[in-house]
Amino acid sequence: MKKQRILWMDIAKAFGILIVLIVHSGISLGPVTFYGGMFYMPVFFVLSGMTFTWREEESFRRFMKKKARRLLVPYFGYNLFLFLFFFVKDYLTAGKISREAFFPLAGILYSRNCLLETDAVRNVYFMQILNAPTWFLTCLFVSLMVFWIMMRAAGGSLKRLFLINSGVLFTAVLLRYFCPILLPWSIDCALYAVSFISFGKALEEYEIVEKLYKKPWTLLFLTAAFAGLSLVNGSVNMSVAEYGYSMVLYLIVGSLGSLLCMEASLFLEKHTGILSKGCAWLGRHTMPVLCLHLFVYSVIGTLLGML
Repeated sequence: MKKQRILWMDIAKAFGILIVLIVHSGISLGPVTFYGGMFYMPVFFVLSGMTFTWREEESFRRFMKKKARRLLVPYFGYNLFLFLFFFVKDYLTAGKISREAFFPLAGILYSRNCLLETDAVRNVYFMQILNAPTWFLTCLFVSLMVFWIMMRAAGGSLKRLFLINSGVLFTAVLLRYFCPILLPWSIDCALYAVSFISFGKALEEYEIVEKLYKKPWTLLFLTAAFAGLSLVNGSVNMSVAEYGYSMVLYLIVGSLGSLLCMEASLFLEKHTGILSKGCAWLGRHTMPVLCLHLFVYSVIGTLLGML
């Protein structure tokens, strides 16, 4: 039986993708881009936890195939389109095929923006065909595989889940500080992002979003806490393992920001008609927007340059 879509969840996705579009456009909107940058990736992991359905009878293989169709098929499809576009473009420009023209395939397979941290003296930059945002799809896929294993080990119990999650988080911290290489398919980041998925599962289990909506003073306090802790933690970039001042602190900041984003989305659903439906429509189509927006930006920039 197909699940009924929840409007405010789609609106929350729209908030996240809008921040992505603003940040990647290079436009700085001060507090909007700074505070939005605190949750625009975590919110997608948190929502994945909220929509995750645990079925004890479902095998890991069946779950993996389902998520592969949802995440990996689009990942390789969009990346193949971008690779072929730039391959043909480079051939028409240079009049020959060079070995460098095949290098983007390594980036597609490794699915990471670079090999080392961004401040490394010598680095290898993989995803150079305007496909950098697609790292999220493989990262989410790995995160969900790990989360399924955690749920199986916990037997569906949230208490046991969070106990297991603490061990996974510890592993992610060790990888961040003792492994100099950014692992393929963002494995290190995926082990970290599982904590956001677990948080989302708890939100869904206890209906926290709906309950908090009726407590404006609590929401005001959480908003103040989010603003203050964000300033302490500083800017982040999960795609290259930059978590600001502290990985643990960013878990709190990212979770709070995601929760407040959902509360704002619920407010839009209840008090705005056409606007909320428009945002929800965008939220239902985040996949093509995420994968192709840099390409669209490039095309628009080229056209404007010609004019």
